[in-house]
Amino acid sequence: MKQKLVFLDIDGTLVDKLETIHPSTIKAVELARANGHRLFISSGRYKGIVPRCLAPLHIDDGVFAAGANVFCDGKVIFDSTFEPQIYDSIICSLIKHRAMIVVETLESEMLLGENWRSEFEGMKQWILSLGGSFVQHAPKSLSTVGKFVYKAADCTNEQLQSELADICNVITLSYPDRSAGGEIMQLGVNKSVGIQKLLSHCGADIADTIAIGDGCNDIEMLDLCAVGVAMGNASDAVKAHADIITDRIENDGLYKAFELCGLI
Repeated sequence: MKQKLVFLDIDGTLVDKLETIHPSTIKAVELARANGHRLFISSGRYKGIVPRCLAPLHIDDGVFAAGANVFCDGKVIFDSTFEPQIYDSIICSLIKHRAMIVVETLESEMLLGENWRSEFEGMKQWILSLGGSFVQHAPKSLSTVGKFVYKAADCTNEQLQSELADICNVITLSYPDRSAGGEIMQLGVNKSVGIQKLLSHCGADIADTIAIGDGCNDIEMLDLCAVGVAMGNASDAVKAHADIITDRIENDGLYKAFELCGLI
């Protein structure tokens, strides 16, 4: 079989809600690599918060921050950020709606204390443990932010999207969390954009690509790649964009997806 480039979401695809990787997933990756296929991450997470449990997979390159950052051959090949004035507008809106705000850059993650509540102390300590920072007041006019995450706003994601429609995209959280919230993406930046940047860098053909995911931020890459695979735990809205639907993550869904695609 000709070499395939396989783009793998993390949460709900490679790891479960407890950030556990199943043995069958490790085996699937090892077998696919032995068969000559090239594997990449394609995640809403920025690179610094990739779960440590994924280390045995040895997949370091790929698309991060839902398309804002792309790494290949150990180097940054694409980094897209919000314009400073757009950053300021988003910050003002999130502060107004009493949201807990996290800003992500290529290098790190910053938790802002503007609407700080003690219920998020655990997340604060987690961010600090990963080399991120806690800043009491939002810096003005940053030019390095690729993505926002927010929680506990006093409005719905739909209301915030309506308010900010001209400058960004608001989506639901791409990873499991008990706190209501969402992610704020740059207009025109998503996983499919990052994949195209990587393919261009590698001189690879879209006809040789496979994407596997389960979340709403996976829809564009499922549409783009030659074969789009939805996990069994994906929503019906995501499954509607897939060519193949595999089993749920807890039922060896990633391994079965690799079998269905002929990778192993």
